[in-house]
Amino acid sequence: MTTTHKRVLGFSALCVAAVAALGGYLFHAKERMAASSSAAPAQAAPATALATTATGRLFFRHTGVDAQHGKLAWREAAGQGAAHFVEQLSCEVVHASGGRGLCLTAKRGVVTTYGAKVFDATTFAVRAEIPLQGIPSRTRLSRDGRLGAFTVFTAGHGYANLDFSTQTLIVDTADGRVLADLEQFAVTRDGQPFKAKDFNFWGVTFTPDARGFYATLSSAGKHYLVRGDIASRSASVIHDNVECPSLSPDAQRVAYKKRYVVDGRIVWQFHVLDLRTGVETPLAEKRNVDDQIEWLDDAHVLYALPAPDGSAATEVWATPVDGRGEPVLYLRNAYSPAVERGVETAAISVPSARATP
Repeated sequence: MTTTHKRVLGFSALCVAAVAALGGYLFHAKERMAASSSAAPAQAAPATALATTATGRLFFRHTGVDAQHGKLAWREAAGQGAAHFVEQLSCEVVHASGGRGLCLTAKRGVVTTYGAKVFDATTFAVRAEIPLQGIPSRTRLSRDGRLGAFTVFTAGHGYANLDFSTQTLIVDTADGRVLADLEQFAVTRDGQPFKAKDFNFWGVTFTPDARGFYATLSSAGKHYLVRGDIASRSASVIHDNVECPSLSPDAQRVAYKKRYVVDGRIVWQFHVLDLRTGVETPLAEKRNVDDQIEWLDDAHVLYALPAPDGSAATEVWATPVDGRGEPVLYLRNAYSPAVERGVETAAISVPSARATP
């Protein structure tokens, strides 16, 4: 990484951190919430060893400003123990489940190119490679690892504006074959066909049987939660104001970020939607976070925020899904956390994966 690139990344992270703090404060003032972003947990505190029922490995993108920056990494027991780095895989975004993983990559040069690598989560051998048509944003695997999904920006580079365009594809991880483009799905809303030229989809999260999914659909400045069926290439709108959904391990709840506009600024706040009752629960995290939540277990979710030092590093935080308690720092120098599911956890010993304290 060049010195100039480090400075750009550091400045960008500082700007994001400043906007996040200001956004949280404005949201507090507008909604009269009990806790403002300035009252967030002390960022200097060490990472917390949170009690969790999750047993799978925690995969993530290492963001420490060091020689391993950008490398795929993992820890045992959902984040405990030493970090292991996979030297041959550098990722912008990562997810893993069912013994497989998806690593969205960027090859920077005079012309930057992007790709997706499907890898074996035991040997870390690359099983398939898929060229991407834009900047990597989100990725998810089905619980059994057979299907993958990813979203890229084909225009623009963030969800805070309306001048962006996305492409969201579903792929077969056995060979990298593209199975579906969400923009080709037939969508209904209130039982009627729903179609517009400005449709954008992002943030796929698969159902446990890998037959369906949930995702965000945006149109005319509004953001909807859709439930899709892969076989029929169809989807239906089931809720409003949902971005970057993430289905719970028990498949009964969706965690997501909800958009507010406060004094002309976009502020996202995390909520959990009960799919059976339609009840929304605001979470204790009141900072402005632009991320797709990952479920740690049935009681906690994970997400990333910029490190407070203004560097290119990020941190993974955890918060309860019942709206109580407060967020805790879970893992330093990490981004894009993915809790392994769908396989029996076993001790891994891989020559290419180097452990560090």
